Amino acid sequence: MRAILLATALVLLPAAAFADLAVSGNDGKQVRAGDGLPMTPTPDSVSIISFSSMSKPAVIGEIGACGTLLGPPVAIAVASDAGFALAACPQKIGPEGKNVPDNEVNVIGLDDPTHPRLLQTVQAGQGATAVAINRAGTMALVTGVGDDTITLYAIKDRKLTQVAQVKLEAKAEPRDVMFAPDGKTAWALRFGDGKVTKLAVKADGLSRVADFAVGTQPDGGSITADGRYLIVNVFGGVPGMTDKGATAMLDTRSGKVTDVQEVGALPESVNLSPGDKYVAIVVGNGSATVLKAKNFNEVFGKLVIFRPVRGKLEHVTDVQLGHACQGAVWSADGKRILVQCSVERDIRTYDFDGKTAVEQPGLRLTFASRPGAIAVPGGPR
Repeated sequence: MRAILLATALVLLPAAAFADLAVSGNDGKQVRAGDGLPMTPTPDSVSIISFSSMSKPAVIGEIGACGTLLGPPVAIAVASDAGFALAACPQKIGPEGKNVPDNEVNVIGLDDPTHPRLLQTVQAGQGATAVAINRAGTMALVTGVGDDTITLYAIKDRKLTQVAQVKLEAKAEPRDVMFAPDGKTAWALRFGDGKVTKLAVKADGLSRVADFAVGTQPDGGSITADGRYLIVNVFGGVPGMTDKGATAMLDTRSGKVTDVQEVGALPESVNLSPGDKYVAIVVGNGSATVLKAKNFNEVFGKLVIFRPVRGKLEHVTDVQLGHACQGAVWSADGKRILVQCSVERDIRTYDFDGKTAVEQPGLRLTFASRPGAIAVPGGPR
């Protein structure tokens, strides 16, 4: 009887009652021969995870909705009040069983996070890859990598209505987009031509303000809480500074790069801790993308943690990860980090004391499909 009462109470609790929530999008469409698994897709899913620095992470809810491994791990966004999440879908399985471009965005209700519900599906630009929600929860932005678009939606009662769309130059390939803290400005990272586009956001429109050079193939980024700096991963480095995978800081006032730090090949995720004390960078580092790869036991991904200070990135620590790892999120107190590793199909837990990060192997969460994007309320954080 006690177990039944406890389960009933858990179902009735709103999202805000959990210490922290993370939402993970898991991609079953990426079937690869070197995994040694049946060559058939596994189900896409969106998982709701409860976690904190003081409690064991647990999957408390799940829904069969599109997840993706494509692009930076920013195809999931969660409203600041944890009432709903958005999941972008750049790809689907076509009629012939092959993956083809898609343009859907799913609205997922989290009023009961143990039973997430699909509330709405809308269309965005082709290859909908990144999604962002403003702090007020009244607007959303979605990038279309396939048709070089950025689409603005109004949000009311957890329903999206398209308001405007900006068309960038051909092959700009906007892979990430984020609102500035004031909600009046947004920033889009253009993988195709190495630029950052500043956008003016209004309730009834979206317009371009300026473009800035940030490096070669900018992939994912984050913006500081004061809106002053963008922290951006660049696959091909910054001309004149490095031609290797790096993390750069860009001053949003001047449009100038203020610092560049080499981190390794294929930096995927940029995640600021609460209060902007630290930033966690998930780096592929040339690690294997399948279980049967020859270098599987030799090359690993890594988590690089910096301290951002007045436009500079001060190195704190590096930590070994698994293979082809994707997104990361911080706990609300900044003492715990969850990291998705797509080849192992798991999410790993790292405890951070301000100097070092240590994995807790007994806290790994495993999934049927590859975790490819993750966010917390108001985040990524």
